[in-house]
Order: sequence, then structure tokens, then C-alpha cells
Amino acid sequence: MSGLTQILFVIGLGLFWGISPVLNKGMGLTGVPVTHILVASGFGVGLGLTALQRAMGERLTIGRPEILFGLGCGLLLNIPWGIGLAAIRHVPVTLSAVVISTTPLWTFAFALLLGRERYSWQRLLALIVGLASCIVVIVTRPGASLAGIDWWVWATFALPLLYASYNSFTSMAWPKGMPALTAGVVESFASGVLCLPLLLWIDPVGGSTLILHPAGYLLLLATTVMWIVERVCYFNMIRYLGPVSTVQAVYVATPAAVLFGFALFGESIDLWLLVSLALLMASLWLNNRATQPASPLATFASDAHQADNKGLDQQHAQPVGAVDEGQ
Repeated sequence: MSGLTQILFVIGLGLFWGISPVLNKGMGLTGVPVTHILVASGFGVGLGLTALQRAMGERLTIGRPEILFGLGCGLLLNIPWGIGLAAIRHVPVTLSAVVISTTPLWTFAFALLLGRERYSWQRLLALIVGLASCIVVIVTRPGASLAGIDWWVWATFALPLLYASYNSFTSMAWPKGMPALTAGVVESFASGVLCLPLLLWIDPVGGSTLILHPAGYLLLLATTVMWIVERVCYFNMIRYLGPVSTVQAVYVATPAAVLFGFALFGESIDLWLLVSLALLMASLWLNNRATQPASPLATFASDAHQADNKGLDQQHAQPVGAVDEGQ
């Protein structure tokens, strides 16, 4: 993966993750049930990625390893995502953002414990500085108070651990030679299938629901389209760079959330935001130094592969879901 491609993927992930809490909050305020969001986005993203794969002339090959991978990813994604969708209706976006911004630290800790990441003081420092950039933004925003902690807040604190588990599983369980787009397809359809019984049992779809909350479902449609782009970025980065590098996008997401707040709600941009952005740049610079190849003959992709994705054959890997030779 080229440096420019990696930058574009990080920006794509960061911008989506930055506006995602705003979209989730909007769907909650307009009354869209959580189960509807999980099922509709699952099938919608799956269909969108399938169409994209066919348009690129790639072959969708799904066997037992891919199905098991999709079910595992779908389950491990649905749990924190469902909790987050419910919690964001009761917890301030700022509080949720600062808690979830600790996900890279937990992902790095999991990778160290599992032996899939080499210790690097530069990488660890990059994560800490990136977290500091998020904290500066959040604690200086209006309403950033931990007073009045309730069960929804405690549920939010579980999200970084759950997302870190999801990221680690996605990297470790990746079937050999599976294209990135196929990963998105099997995960998305599995996510929708797993939540479909809950939708039919708890929130059956009715005409009155769609009529009462049309704005929410239009927002859900827009969110699903964005999810298609996000999944392309995410699975390519997970495959070629590993979970620790992928979640660096969180450090783009937090300042992005503030910028979206400025654009959508007229919130001010002050000195603290500039301080946060400066810390963010320092974090990305440190992370880039930590992941540079040890010799001119080594590529960045192979270095990340050795650190994060042991056991995957990447000799013929290409970004955006390319099919390996021989498939």
C-alpha cells in the first residue's frame, strides 16, 4: 500500500468516524430503532460492496473460512456498535468521543499480549500523544463533565475494549488470500442476519414507523452509503497495516467531530482546537517514524505485515480488495 493510499484511507476513516456520532445521535433523536439501523446498514453495505466488487471485475468466492470470519466479525462488531447506538441517545457526544478515543491504546495492548505487535517506544508515544490531542479537544468543549455518571456512561466505557477485541479478531482470523472487499461483504451480511431476529421480535417494521420518522430513515440511507466507503478503507488497512495502525484514524476523527460541530451547529474554533491539531500532527509523525521500514529494500506494507498480520500471504496483495494470483 502506497503512502498516499494509506493517507487517503486514514482520512476517509477519520472523517466517517468523526461524523458518525452526529449521525447516530440524529437517527436516535428522529426515533429510528437501533435494530433497524443494524439490519438495514448490514444488508445495505453488503449489497453495496458486492456491487462494487462486481463493477471492479472481481470474483466473489465464499467458503467456510470466509463465512466463519464474517460471523465472528459481525458478532464482535454488532455488540459495541449496538451499545454505542443506544448509549449515544443518553450520553453526550463529547463524552462518548473521549472514551472511544482510548481504543488505540487497548488495541496496542492486545497486540502486545498476543505477540502480534513489536514493542516500540515511538509507537507507544504516538498513541499517548494522539490520545492527549483527543482529550484536549473534549475537556475544553462545553458540557464535558463526568458528573452524574449513570449506567449508560458505564456502558460507554466498555466500548474501547469491545472495539479493540473486534479489531484484533479481524486481523488474526483473516482467511489466507481473502480480498478486502470480500471481508466487507461477508461481515456486513452476517451483521444483518445476526440482528434480523431481534428486529422481528423487538421492532418489527411497519408502515407507520417509516411515516412517523422519514427524516431518520433518510439519514440511515445516507449513513449506509458512507459505511460502504468506510468498510473499503477499514478492511484494506486491517489487511495490509494491521489493527494498531488502522485505529490511528481515531485521532483524525476527534478533531473532525469538532469541525463538523462548527460546520453544522456553529460551534467556535478556539486555541484549544489548534493545540489539539498540533498534538495530532505530532502523533501521526511519531507513528510514521515507528512504522518506517528498517532498510531501503523493505516496503512499508511488508513491515506492517510482519508486525500485525503474521501468517498472511501478502506477496501479491493489492489494495481495494484485489484478488490474489491463483484464486
